[in-house]
Amino acid sequence: MYDTSSDAKHRRNRYILIVDSKTQESFSTSLLLQRFEYQVWSANTAGQALEMVSVAIPALVISDLVLPGMSGMDLFHLLRQDPRTASLPVVFLITAGDHIAETRCREAGAAGWISRPIQTEDLYRAVQRAIEPNPRKHIRIQTRMAVSVNNEPLKCIEGQCASILSEHGMYVQIPRPYPRNEHLSVQIEINNRTVSAEATVLYRHAYGEGPFKEPGMGLKFINIAPKDQDFIRQFIREEVTRGVKQE
Repeated sequence: MYDTSSDAKHRRNRYILIVDSKTQESFSTSLLLQRFEYQVWSANTAGQALEMVSVAIPALVISDLVLPGMSGMDLFHLLRQDPRTASLPVVFLITAGDHIAETRCREAGAAGWISRPIQTEDLYRAVQRAIEPNPRKHIRIQTRMAVSVNNEPLKCIEGQCASILSEHGMYVQIPRPYPRNEHLSVQIEINNRTVSAEATVLYRHAYGEGPFKEPGMGLKFINIAPKDQDFIRQFIREEVTRGVKQE
């Protein structure tokens, strides 16, 4: 359910190529992708993109349909003609509500499309569907916070535990992880608010394993108040988009 150290390393060993002549939008998209733990290269034109691809083939191309000179669709067809990049997934950036562009992308065989203005969750899901073997629907972040399990505060450095958090569960460091399928109560301190949930243990890691190389366990929330789940979702979104200029 959660990222392991090998998953994160795999992402960082690949790169996503953004092809967009809109400099500010390209920068914002790049920053979001970096916070999803991907390497990112950027090109302003299709010609620049082809030069970059000739040096190193990306895991994914995210291209605007409208580019100066050669269009994004022309770039797509050129990539399809080269045996090295014939299967390279391409996701297009299109104007919201442009059904003609959607049809073009679908008929061409693109890996997907994202409507502008780009929404963080749409970008995350599009990338997950295009290149991840186990696509995830919900954003997760690495953070540090105070956590209690069964009303017992976890003894972590400075009262905080390294965690991976999503709106549906979390991974948390704990000296003695509970057995799989154990039902627990969890209390999380987020921005001076206590979020409580009932959770079940999906898996556990021993020392030297897992994303932090420390004992820990992955939890799935099985009972959480909708308002608390919304609060977590908003917290994650704010963390991911902090300092990112939205279109």
